[in-house]
Amino acid sequence: MSVYSGKPVTIPRPIAEIYAKISDLGQYRDMVEQLPADQREKLQGVEFRGDAFKMDAPGVGELVFKITERTPSTHVGLNAEGSPIPLKLSIDLAEVDEASTRLTPRVDIQIPAMLRPFIGSKIQEAADKFGEVFTSLFPAV
Repeated sequence: MSVYSGKPVTIPRPIAEIYAKISDLGQYRDMVEQLPADQREKLQGVEFRGDAFKMDAPGVGELVFKITERTPSTHVGLNAEGSPIPLKLSIDLAEVDEASTRLTPRVDIQIPAMLRPFIGSKIQEAADKFGEVFTSLFPAV
């Protein structure tokens, strides 16, 4: 497996609040339904279902990421079902102080060594973007 760690981001929220949000994917369904139509349109093919989310991946088809690991307050891991190659997303949390949490996303993917130079930078970019998504989900209070 190749591991691509995204840039850690600091979110101005307590660790328990962040963990509660990322360990229960079902609540995102309501959030998506409340978005303006143009923003919902950008999420076509993404569907949240309890402990999993589905997305349409160009060139791959439908992928379902299911939560397979939970370590209260510090870690959530999701495995891709239906992926042509083993793929795992992880989110690690660390308390900075009572009101701030450092979130580090990680992508674990099994790709042949000869392909790493060609697609490794794209996977690293995706891991970095993964962290940025969370900063928009948890704006400063």
